[in-house]
Amino acid sequence: MTIEPDNGPAGSGAAPTPLDALPPDEGAANDHLTIIEDGPADEAPEADARWLLLIVDDDPSVHSITRFALEDFHFEGRRLSFLSAYSGGEAKAILSDTPDIAVVLLDVVMETDTAGLEVAEHIRGRLDNRFVRIILRTGQPGQAPERDVIVNYDINDYKAKNELTAQKLFTAVLAALRAYNQIAALEMSRRGLEKILAASTTLYEQRSVAQFVDGVVLQIRSIIHDAQGALLCAVSGRHFTGDLDDVRVVAGIAPFAFRSGVPIRTTLPDAVCHEIAAVLEREESFFADDRCVIFFKTANHSASVVYLCGHRPLTVIDRKLLEVFCSKVAIGFDNAYLFEQITHEKTHDAVTGLWNRTAFVESLNARLADADHRTEMAICVLDCDRFRDVNESLGYEAGDRLLAMLARRIESALDDGGGEDGGGGDVAARLGADQFVVLKRGDRAALEMWAERLMAAVGASLILDGCEVIPSMAAGLTMVSDDRRAEDLIADADRAMRGAKWLGGGRYEFTVHRPPLSGEGRLMLVTQLIHAIRRNEFELFYQPIVSTADARLHGFEALIRWRHPHRGLLAPGAFIGVVEETGLILPLGSWVLDRAARQLAEWGASVPGAERLQVSVNVSARQFMNHDLTGEVAAVLDRTGLAPDRLKLEITESLIMNEPDTAERLLRALKALGVHLALDDFGTGYSSLSYLDRFPFDVLKIDRSFVKAMLHRRETMTVVQAICTLASNLGMELVGEGVEAQPEADALGALGCRWSQGYLFGRPMPAQEAAALIQRSAPLLLAPAD
Repeated sequence: MTIEPDNGPAGSGAAPTPLDALPPDEGAANDHLTIIEDGPADEAPEADARWLLLIVDDDPSVHSITRFALEDFHFEGRRLSFLSAYSGGEAKAILSDTPDIAVVLLDVVMETDTAGLEVAEHIRGRLDNRFVRIILRTGQPGQAPERDVIVNYDINDYKAKNELTAQKLFTAVLAALRAYNQIAALEMSRRGLEKILAASTTLYEQRSVAQFVDGVVLQIRSIIHDAQGALLCAVSGRHFTGDLDDVRVVAGIAPFAFRSGVPIRTTLPDAVCHEIAAVLEREESFFADDRCVIFFKTANHSASVVYLCGHRPLTVIDRKLLEVFCSKVAIGFDNAYLFEQITHEKTHDAVTGLWNRTAFVESLNARLADADHRTEMAICVLDCDRFRDVNESLGYEAGDRLLAMLARRIESALDDGGGEDGGGGDVAARLGADQFVVLKRGDRAALEMWAERLMAAVGASLILDGCEVIPSMAAGLTMVSDDRRAEDLIADADRAMRGAKWLGGGRYEFTVHRPPLSGEGRLMLVTQLIHAIRRNEFELFYQPIVSTADARLHGFEALIRWRHPHRGLLAPGAFIGVVEETGLILPLGSWVLDRAARQLAEWGASVPGAERLQVSVNVSARQFMNHDLTGEVAAVLDRTGLAPDRLKLEITESLIMNEPDTAERLLRALKALGVHLALDDFGTGYSSLSYLDRFPFDVLKIDRSFVKAMLHRRETMTVVQAICTLASNLGMELVGEGVEAQPEADALGALGCRWSQGYLFGRPMPAQEAAALIQRSAPLLLAPAD
């Protein structure tokens, strides 16, 4: 049977030709379709395992005839699934949406004389699809030179419709599918080899081991390309003892894409597990018609197997190829396991299995540098009490076993089991000798409860070499501050731990502030501060103040930092006390005031919308009471050109209540300049409400201690409600400090607190980052105010 030549685009008047009216092909009087396969076909092909064939022709009869002619076609146990396109444009759309089409039967002349050639160019050029096989069919043989078409458009075959009999059509499609199948197998092999090569060349990178095992499985699958799944398993120990719990997943591909490390008995049917166990016991590979288990053993690790299923019966060559491949891969596994061991030993303590000091410090410093980190946490240093007695009485090996036991107890007390993912969880490490360190999340109250549980857990009695031992540990905790280095935080916690030891051990102590400086240390710090002022080692960080309702940027609080040449970035807690006492606060305070005003003026001139922002500057007691602060503020406003209402001076409650009459006079003089005044840390000092209405404050700042406790203590919530009511009655705005969680912001908003400040909305940041924040906030800054 033949297929009639194409007579032009659909609608040209040519009626579909009945199949039985087609003339027989010359020399093919009995042209029946014969099913030819490359392998056995004992089972019927599954409905979802078909070759996709796209027919592109504007003549509907060609589609019907082609489908009929290839209706019973199957190759390697898979039938054809037909897709139809009646124009070049429709074909392009189908090809773009269906990348796994194997063969395209493509007409040349459709809506245009070159529509088919344009589809071929679309496939090879725009889609960059080098796999699909193209059989070009034309009713006008002279339309395009056969050689040019095949060369330029990577055409598999080129047939005139009047010569394409059913047998020739079958043969052409079969050859095309064979080529497609071979190309796909080569591509899969190439991908597997690339992954193994990448893993080999990057063996000392973090994920190269995972790349290597994935590449091994993919390469095995490429060797037996019709396998439905491949799974690589390994025995946990050096020898298989018969326990299937010791046989675990290393890597796999669908349908065996299980998590690495899980026992095979939890993922595979019992029959398969027993076949794998039998192979491991005999140390011989097993082959069946539809599955196989290939055994290999590495020199430095353990017995391993590869399980393949769903493939055609393997030839002798296939079996040998797989066995040789697996034996060669064993060398790569030895290298991979060695790499894992070296990497583990680099970051872990050999006795306890915990992180070592270096890994812990690196992880903590990375977490401190994370701008998105907002969780309260503490460093806890633990030291064993009377550990020398164990070493002297039972020996050093017993001492090591005791440390390992204590490590497990410490890990069990952590919320994340001592996880090392670096993603923000609790983590434990061994500092050295008999000392441990823990990074634990939580506020002060939660940490105190956790410390009590930890002391009880590590203090439970245990049996060591037949002797009962009652361990005891001293612990020191310090809250984490982002402007401190990991080593400094560990040193603070270590000092607190030594205080607990001095009190007898078996207890914990907190430290918040550094101990008072000695005379020599204080003198050195004063000298360094004087040099720091002269060398401009100080800089301002800016913490956002935002709308509680929608987080719209309202302004910043300027906070000083010392860029110490040896100790890094220091927060005010490390030096401000000495600065206040020595009088250095006057030049330093003047610098802060001038720099903050100048910075805000610069932003206002360069960023649209920034002219609406305010900057808050803290005023010390010595600046306020013993200095011409009013004259200095006026001079700063004059020098910088900053509008007075954009500068906000923050003054603590205790400062004004020491001398309320003098404070009232100074505050009114400042208010006359047009600047805004904020009462800082309201509620923590004298809280004399009878005096409050005397002072011309514009803003009350609710102290962070109230914000932190108001959701947990009814009494605190009552105080906050009273503060909000008071501010409203006096016409003052409110700023909530230390807001770190959305429920806190929601509660403040419900109470009428318009502005908020805290880690929930942003940490203190350098001027450059603050400028970037203003840039991002510009659309909201330019929007109409609430």
